Amino acid sequence: MRKVILAVAVFALSFEAIPAVEQSAIDQAIARGVAGLKRLQQHDGTWAASEIGGTALAALALLECEVPKTDPSIVAAAKAVREQALTTDKTYSISLSILFLDKLGERSDTPLIESLIVRLLAGQRSDGGWSYTCPTLGVEEVNRIRAEMDPSRALKSGRDLGKLPQTGQRKVDDLPQPVRDQLAVLERFGNVATPQDGGLLNISDNSNTQFATLGMWVGRRYGVPTQAALLKNAARFRTTQNRDGGWSYTTTNSAVILNNFGTSSAQMTCAGLFALAAGHGATYDVKKAKDGKAEKIDVSKDPNVTAGMTALATAVGVPVGWSGNGPRHPAVAPASGKAYYFLWSLERVMVAFNLEMLGKKDWYNWGAEILLANQQDSGLWMGEYGTYGADTAFALMFLKKANLTRDLSGALRVPRGGDPRVLRGGAGLRGVPDLTVNDIGDKAKSSEEARATTAAPAAVVERAKPIPETEADKEAIRLADSVVRASGEERNRILRTLRDSKGAIYTESLVWAILRMEGDNKRSARVALAERFARLKDTTLREYLKDEEAEIRRAAALAAAARESKVLIPDLIRGLSDADEQVRRAMLIALRELTKQDFGPTAEANEAQRRAAIAAWEKWWKENSRE
Repeated sequence: MRKVILAVAVFALSFEAIPAVEQSAIDQAIARGVAGLKRLQQHDGTWAASEIGGTALAALALLECEVPKTDPSIVAAAKAVREQALTTDKTYSISLSILFLDKLGERSDTPLIESLIVRLLAGQRSDGGWSYTCPTLGVEEVNRIRAEMDPSRALKSGRDLGKLPQTGQRKVDDLPQPVRDQLAVLERFGNVATPQDGGLLNISDNSNTQFATLGMWVGRRYGVPTQAALLKNAARFRTTQNRDGGWSYTTTNSAVILNNFGTSSAQMTCAGLFALAAGHGATYDVKKAKDGKAEKIDVSKDPNVTAGMTALATAVGVPVGWSGNGPRHPAVAPASGKAYYFLWSLERVMVAFNLEMLGKKDWYNWGAEILLANQQDSGLWMGEYGTYGADTAFALMFLKKANLTRDLSGALRVPRGGDPRVLRGGAGLRGVPDLTVNDIGDKAKSSEEARATTAAPAAVVERAKPIPETEADKEAIRLADSVVRASGEERNRILRTLRDSKGAIYTESLVWAILRMEGDNKRSARVALAERFARLKDTTLREYLKDEEAEIRRAAALAAAARESKVLIPDLIRGLSDADEQVRRAMLIALRELTKQDFGPTAEANEAQRRAAIAAWEKWWKENSRE
């Protein structure tokens, strides 16, 4: 399926400028989102996430949307974060608590922020990344921090929080002695993170790492020397960049353990690019300390950034000119799953690099159209993380163009208008389902201009050459167009032809058509693809269950059920951990049909519940596979 996605990405570079979403529509969406997010807050000040990081994220989004810090929702959230952040060991929660409390700007939170930063620093793995957990504090240190957080008096350490140097001017000497002692231990003995869970929790991953990177960047402003950690982290991403220019959920070595987690995704490519930006920022810190007139870092000369931006451009579509008012434009992509997480990741990278355009793509206008079209009547956005407000927080920060690292943006330089060597479209990413490809309709011009791009420099780690646009690619797109443009019985006739004809080109055209349709028409095309797959051998279906395109994996699961292919049950069980929600649902449907059992997980299940359900399925299969 890579060829179809690539061809679309190439065409997408040649659109003309179109009207932006009206600011009034964006402002209304933000106001509705803020109101909806507040309604989700519980009586104890938290949002219903299993960890305090979810509360810190929601409150951070409200602050970015200019909700006053005196607002009852912020006051209650801050109280909960201050209490629970002291004892949590979760990397996500520690990082997000740092971001929220830093944004809140209360001097009395300084001792807690200092401690969280040092714990995050201690949690860095030997490979430069972070996993799910960081070291916890002893009772004595917890009590010290609580005592120091009393804003009404000078602190026991002799520091007066009201007289601390302004953020950005602090040094190690401004830290209390207990914190300096902890840093000395880290410097002498190195990493001290030893999560007792072991196993997968001890493997660094790029999702936890990107949140930790944000916390580390804030940390340097509090006098904690995090620059070396940021440089080590950037080096990790340079050596684990995939051949397509993107990054995976885990590093190459860990991917083997985690069973095919090694495919590049749009979210993790954003994580890689942000880590590289933070590494450049740390370098600038060091240079500026030696020379106050040091020049900003020119990121256009970084071949890894070049390759990452090239890959990221393929996961970003183009706006269609919808104003945000009136009926939703049919070409605006529906969003589900991790789409909102991706959009915030994209926005965070673009503002860090000071980029208004990604190549010739208006990334903000494209994302704003998607968000306005997918906002619910409640004001919320609901994807995989919607129930406790995280998707709404992601959406709000995208719409506000929230920049959590303004001092990082000030350290980087991109040539005016964006360097064309950095910001071109290239080989396709797996990306976020529903957001990888946008409908191009009649707006696509000749792709000759887009194809005349400069390849990424050879210094990129095993950079793959772009796949050329072939005649077969063009034919697949032409067939998909015929489905999208037809209606009624004519569309059904074309779908039957694509379903029954032999050749990979018909599979590709069906997938491309599915990605561009909605409602009953999309369902009909999906049925046609599943019926097409039902005639395939089990060995072929097994490969399709691992395909990079979500629609392929989904159809293969349903085809396995239609064929009564019980030999594929282990593959379907593994598919319950798929990154795409709709694929996971298809895997579960197939398992229910083939086994007449149901161990879940439900659609509302959290990560722990999903893992438990998968374990139950594996146990059942082990006990029954010999029958």
